[in-house]
Amino acid sequence: MTSMVNVGIIGCGNFGAELARIVDSLEGMRAAAVVGGADDSARRLANELGCDCEADAGKLASRPDIDAIVVASPNFLHKEHVLLAAKHGKHIFCEKPIALSLADCDEMLRACEHASVRFMAGHIMHFMGGVRRVKRMIAEGAIGRPIAVHAERTGWMEGAKDDWKHRPELTGGYLFHYIHELDLVQAYLGPAREAFLAGTGLPGAAGAGRHDILLLSLKLQGDALGTMQYGSGFRWGEHSLKINGTEGAVLFDFKRSEIIVRTPDGIERFGMNGCAEEDEDRVRSYLAMEGKIAFTTANDRPPLFLRGPMRLEMECFRDCLRGKPAAGEFAPLFDGTSARSSIATAEAAMASLHTRDWVQI
Repeated sequence: MTSMVNVGIIGCGNFGAELARIVDSLEGMRAAAVVGGADDSARRLANELGCDCEADAGKLASRPDIDAIVVASPNFLHKEHVLLAAKHGKHIFCEKPIALSLADCDEMLRACEHASVRFMAGHIMHFMGGVRRVKRMIAEGAIGRPIAVHAERTGWMEGAKDDWKHRPELTGGYLFHYIHELDLVQAYLGPAREAFLAGTGLPGAAGAGRHDILLLSLKLQGDALGTMQYGSGFRWGEHSLKINGTEGAVLFDFKRSEIIVRTPDGIERFGMNGCAEEDEDRVRSYLAMEGKIAFTTANDRPPLFLRGPMRLEMECFRDCLRGKPAAGEFAPLFDGTSARSSIATAEAAMASLHTRDWVQI
């Protein structure tokens, strides 16, 4: 593709609507049509962008003027919409989590390969400046060989609402819906080999049948070990990632939007996004949440610290479709590696929750 890339957007909620705005603002890209979303969000978005609003995903996917489709529908619909797009020969960007099972993920990737269309996994953290910088430092041996990682993504939620984001069977649960840390750890240390997960729900109706506290252990490459905590049953919420190596360590402090790297040469501090305005916005956002977990609505716009990386994602997707090879660090987003590794680990972990034993990945 050397001229304009015409894009259809499936899912006009919080992320989908913003991705549509970004697509329509980029040189060489245009939002041609949108579909889906709560209430009348698709129609409002179409009016805002001056594009078409289709009645259903099938009609959007079958349009001959559309080259690519952004799948930003609810988690449980990703497989249906990716297969639909591939069937009609459209290139695909799919939001995380790619699928809710490894079998579905593989079926989606095979469909894209069979249709000779490009597939890009929407793992946004790969486009944050500080995250990219750490990836280079670890690859260059700045902290030696990584041997232990620990991540926490916890907080408190007062009660579930009647919304798909509050239903684990539709989101996949916390490991799938908040899959960023699983993806990031494996991007740095390679695919996990085994998983063990323990979980429990909160007492009372709000926690019935739910796993509000999840404690995950991982065996990683080279005998490295990992532990992760997820859930909405933590009154003292945290969001951090630590990577300890034989020669140094890295701390990702999401609340302060700061990364601290300790090497034999000293300590370096830099922003998570690598853009002062975006990093300051993340700090304000976390202060406003006060440790609570709150899902966004279709009418909410993503914060600035996400809009910047989202723009970089769409630029990367556009450039790939126009014939520019994906940079080495982004190749896993296009070859299925990122999609498969994170889903495979989340699936194995959930299986372990029921077998109460280590599960190979």
